[in-house]
Parts: sequence; structure tokens; C-alpha cells
Amino acid sequence: MKLQLRHTLTIWILLGLGFIIPATQKIDDPDIWWHLKTGEYILANHAVPTSDPFSFTCYGQPWVAHEWLSEVIFFSIFSHFGLIGIILTKSLLICGLFAGIYFLVRAKLNNYMAVLIVTALCGLASMPLWSPRPQLFTYILVVGLMALLDRPIKSPLLWLAVPMFLIWSNLHGAWLFGFGVMAIILGEGAILAIREGRKRDALRVVGILVCSLLAVLVGPLPLQRLTYPLQYFGGDMPLEYVAEYQSPNFWNTLYRFYEILLMALPVIMYLGRKPMKISQWLLMLLMINLSLYSARHVPLCAIIIAPILAMQIQGAFDRYAARSTVASTGMKEFGIVNLALILVLPLMLWAKMPRINNETNCITTKDYPVAACKYLTSHPQIGGRKLLNTYNWGGYLIYRLYPKYLITVDGRTDIHRKHMVADYKALEKLSPNWQSQLKKLNPDVILWPVNDPLVIVLRKSTDWRVIYEDDTSAIFAKQQQSAKVFSK
Repeated sequence: MKLQLRHTLTIWILLGLGFIIPATQKIDDPDIWWHLKTGEYILANHAVPTSDPFSFTCYGQPWVAHEWLSEVIFFSIFSHFGLIGIILTKSLLICGLFAGIYFLVRAKLNNYMAVLIVTALCGLASMPLWSPRPQLFTYILVVGLMALLDRPIKSPLLWLAVPMFLIWSNLHGAWLFGFGVMAIILGEGAILAIREGRKRDALRVVGILVCSLLAVLVGPLPLQRLTYPLQYFGGDMPLEYVAEYQSPNFWNTLYRFYEILLMALPVIMYLGRKPMKISQWLLMLLMINLSLYSARHVPLCAIIIAPILAMQIQGAFDRYAARSTVASTGMKEFGIVNLALILVLPLMLWAKMPRINNETNCITTKDYPVAACKYLTSHPQIGGRKLLNTYNWGGYLIYRLYPKYLITVDGRTDIHRKHMVADYKALEKLSPNWQSQLKKLNPDVILWPVNDPLVIVLRKSTDWRVIYEDDTSAIFAKQQQSAKVFSK
């Protein structure tokens, strides 16, 4: 019965937490939409865009679509399976994250229940960032890299890092983070090898690092993808508008698991007091600092901390309790309880998954101007092409209205950083210069949240007229244009 219970708990952790929870969440990420449209653009044109095709504020300006492979994957899934396909893809990747953390932890810790607790805690710590975006691929690759780097530096399997970085650099810009982690861990091993007179092992490390970096150059836009991640260290990104770049909000209950993880870490380290490598100390302290500075680093920090936490828990068991062992398990040992659970999980998933594969059932429609977009697509005479919008709606409007309309701003902060603070802040907050900013942008149509101050003042304007309104958004057209629309 103990073996059956262990199997049951493993299924709950890996499938229950890692798959069913994200699978039953609606899509609420504002950036997945422009990722989908970019993937469609790439497949339609058989080329990765090198300039912005989506906004009138930056149209034709250089743009590095550095996540092109992720975007092609997401759109290919979407084109065959719709929005439910995107939800299930997200769930499979998060389930893979839980499974990866599980194996990282189990390699360091013999107590089965402790393995499951650490796996659940570190996996759930990433919950605030469970969104269908290219960064999910990074989480899986970081787990794989950590498992790879746990081997001796003389292991030939370390050369697998080369194809790993080739793929990673075309999926997501955080390949640079992975390369830094690998450099720290292998660098420490190389220094130790030199001290012990094993120069060949040290040269192997150098070869792996150099070849992995060269692998980044394989694919479209090689130099741009190589240098792109460095932009985020330049301090010129308008990060105040991107929640994931800000410090974690511990008032948000989604961060509760990460808060518990941070509080448990010093206690466990004191109880375990197991000697750690310099690279482990460096990575742990670095990741805690980065995660407190920017919420987007929380999942990466949880992955890095997981094996360290497991090692220290094992040290505590070695110090204060008898060593616990994990019996080998196999498929033959699955009992009635586990069979029932395997049947129950799909039923739970079926009960919570959207019944109809459309936006109404798969996304949080109150967060997007769904009805307003339907109105604009059904009234093509509303012209011209320049659409003024809010930051969070930009990606969705690209997805729904491109190429009919070009938007003002969206989640691609790398390309919009030069204008979005001045333009967006002035209109959002109704700064004294908001009218001049609006005149400078000179949009043809305005689509804005219905309760925002800008909508209130535009209602009184002689230059603009409301042509559509619902509980979420309002559409304004210029007076002469709206007169044409209503006359038809």
C-alpha cells in the first residue's frame, strides 16, 4: 500500500498540480496574441520579420523577432487545435517543469515525501508566471541544463549543451541566462581541474562553452539574437508598464508559495549545514536577488534552488534522523487506488476544460475588447489604419485587427520603449500635455477602456464621436469619419 500511495502522490504532483491547474485556467496573458500573429506572419511570408509590421508608431523600424521558433510552434498548434490547443500546450510544458524539478530533487534527496513537498513547493512558486509564452520553453531547458551540469566535467554528455543552446536561442532570449549558469558551474569545475593537473578536462569545458556560444549564431538574425538579451541590462526599457519586470507583489496570494520557499530556505540550510560548492552559493544568492528585483526570475530561482534545498534537507536527515530510502517502483505495482486516480484526473480535466473552442470560453473576455473588435471587423468602412489603444490591449488588437489596423503600442517593449512612456502615460493619466500627444499621434480610431479618464474627456470633444460602446470599451472616430459611417 505504501508503494501505491507513493505512485498516487507522484501522479497528483506531476499531473494534478502541473497539468490540471494550468489546463483549467483561461488565457489571460496580453502578449500571446502578438506572438500568434508573428508566427502566422512568419509562416505566411516564409521569413522572420526584421522590421515592425504591426504598429503605426514604429512601422518599418528594426525589430528582432528573437522568439520566432516559439511563435511558429504556438501558431502551428493554434491553427490546428485553436485556443484549447494553446491551453493544453501550456499545461504540458508546466507539467514537464514539475517532472523536471521532481527528478532534480530526487537525485539529491532520499526521503520520498520530502521529494514531493519540495517538488510541489518549487513548482507552485512559478504559478504567477504560468502564461502561454516562449518563456515556458526556457523553464524546461533550465531544468534540463541543471540535470546535465550535475555530471562530471569529463562526461561526454555535456556536449549536448551545444544543440541545446542552438534550439534555445531561437525559442527565447533567456538562453543568455542559461549560458551564464553553465559558465559558472563549468568554470568552477575547470578551475578545480587545472589545480589538479587535469588540463584536458579544463580545455573540454572551454570547448563546450565556445561551441555553445557559436551555436547561438545558427538560425535567422544570428547577430541580433546574440546581442538582443543585453538590451535588458541597459536600463532603457520602460519596465514600469510590465508587471513581470517589477518586484514580486507578495500581497498577491499567487506568490505565497514563493514566499514560503524563501522563508524555508535559511531554516533548512541551518538544519542541513551540508557543504556547498562556490558555484551553488553564487547561483543561489544571485537568483534570490534577481527574483526579488524582477518577478519574471521567480520560476528560474525556484528551479535553481530546488536541488540545493533537497541537498540540505538530506543533510538534515543525515544529521537528525535515520536515512530514509526509496524503494524501486514499477508499472506492475500500480494498484486500484492509482488506477482510479488515473481515471479521475481526465474526468476532472474534462469537467473544468472549456466546452467550446472559442474566445468566450477560453479567454477572460472582460480583459479584452472582444465585442469592440467584432464591431470594427464588421464595419470595414471605419478608416483609416491608425488605431490608438492601451498597452495591455495591443497584442490582442494585432491578433484580431491586423492588417486592417495598425496599433499604437503593445507588449514588445524593445521596439516601443522610445515612445511608449511619453505617449501612453500622457494619455492614460491625462497629463497636461495629453492633447498635444494625441495630436502628434493623430490616430484615425481610438479604442480605449470605457471607464478611463480619456474616454470621459473625449465624450465632450468636438473632434471625436463615440461610434460604439459596451461595458469594457468605447470606440471613437473623428467627427467627419463617424458621420460617414452613420450615414451608411
